[in-house]
Amino acid sequence: MKALVAALIFSFFTLPALAGEARTAITFATDWKAQAEHGGFYQALAQGYYRDAGLDVTIRPGGPQVDLPRLMAAGALDVVMASNGFQPYNLAAAGVPVKVLMAAFQKDPQVLMVHPDVAAAEIADLKGRPIFISDSAISTFWPWLKARFAFEDRQIRKYGYSLGPWLANPGSVQEGYLSSEPYSATIAGIEPKVFLFADAGYPGYAAMVMVRDDYLKGNEAAMRAFVQASIRGWQDYIHGDPAAGNALILKDNREMTPELLTYAGKAMRERGIVGEGDMVGTMTAERWVQFYSEMSELGILPQGLDPASVYRLDFARP
Repeated sequence: MKALVAALIFSFFTLPALAGEARTAITFATDWKAQAEHGGFYQALAQGYYRDAGLDVTIRPGGPQVDLPRLMAAGALDVVMASNGFQPYNLAAAGVPVKVLMAAFQKDPQVLMVHPDVAAAEIADLKGRPIFISDSAISTFWPWLKARFAFEDRQIRKYGYSLGPWLANPGSVQEGYLSSEPYSATIAGIEPKVFLFADAGYPGYAAMVMVRDDYLKGNEAAMRAFVQASIRGWQDYIHGDPAAGNALILKDNREMTPELLTYAGKAMRERGIVGEGDMVGTMTAERWVQFYSEMSELGILPQGLDPASVYRLDFARP
């Protein structure tokens, strides 16, 4: 009884203090509508990992009309999800200092896919075939494909975000994301062959946490806590039970389906997109230098930038 009374007295004096502790508010803007590619961040939110780290995190989904780099350059956003390595370098070149603090994806999920009967065992075998790619791809990874595999501009067919033309042309190639277009093809009755850029040497990271330098200077401890909680969320989402994160994704995106979330999670896990253990979230200077060297030599990124100016490696280390 005495122990119970003591516990109640302790609770009376401590709980209000704990409840009154201020949490650091962080709004994290993602690069698209809520989906499995954001799963680890949603998992960290759903499981309370951000809360446990002293943070009050709001995930702000993106969409087709949301230009995160432009909003970051205008000072409207401080912490965003960078889809690829081009974004931080282009911001730096425009005089907007940013830092990438972690990479959720050790492999960029960008793929090319073909119909199952196409005689191709690797990306190099797709030379000469018509390839449906988006306008944004032409100014990002297309020059890399041309340099690496001797692709030619005459192969380009405009991708209007409908698989119809590809489905109707069995000999053609389709650009896509590992967890998106292959699923749509499967639903349409075609089990595609899928070639991951990363498995062919593409050096870029993806699904990165990027922050403005001026924001980071005043919020370094909070961003360190955010990164560590996000890494825990990704470890849990990919290698544990993703149900909690998926529930929030479905709530944020009414167009999403449980079936697509299951497919995407399985694809990311099987192809090692996130990685395992202590590798999750981490980056290396060598990869950043390789990415910048290759892309600047191809003219996709401006010359004269310091590769080390756009990232910090210490935030994602255990």
